[in-house]
Amino acid sequence: MAAAQAGDSVAYRALLEDVQPLLRAVLRRWFRDPEDLRDAVQETLVTLHRARHTYDPSRPFEHWLAALARYTAADLLRHRMRRAAREVAFELPRESPVAADAGEVADLVRALGRLPPAQREAFAMLKLEGLSLAQAAARAGTSVGALKVRAHRAYKAIKAVLGR
Repeated sequence: MAAAQAGDSVAYRALLEDVQPLLRAVLRRWFRDPEDLRDAVQETLVTLHRARHTYDPSRPFEHWLAALARYTAADLLRHRMRRAAREVAFELPRESPVAADAGEVADLVRALGRLPPAQREAFAMLKLEGLSLAQAAARAGTSVGALKVRAHRAYKAIKAVLGR
């Protein structure tokens, strides 16, 4: 750390890489979720960067770093608790099915019949079967991006046929 404080960028980079296992070990006490732990380690590294001038080379570095990690964890948890106290949980109302007349259904069937097979398949999997993009792409044997394009083109063509 003393070399990093003196401006040695190679030593500083090595220090940041070397301290990550120690930080994970210290922070794992408060953060069980791997993503939360990763975020806490990164936040602690940012804090280390900002506070590096406060380190006294005559004292043990690991103790200073562990204290920095504990204070950062406390700040992150305090922030999380404040945010959770302000959040309000609510449930979205369920969509009720809309009754369609026979003419609308016939128009939709006609519009679907005009679609190329790949677009019809994309529309059916996403809108009629309710599959996720990943599930539909896997079933169609294509990428998520390609399935999105197919579905978008299908929506556009259906709107054109229905006059909307």
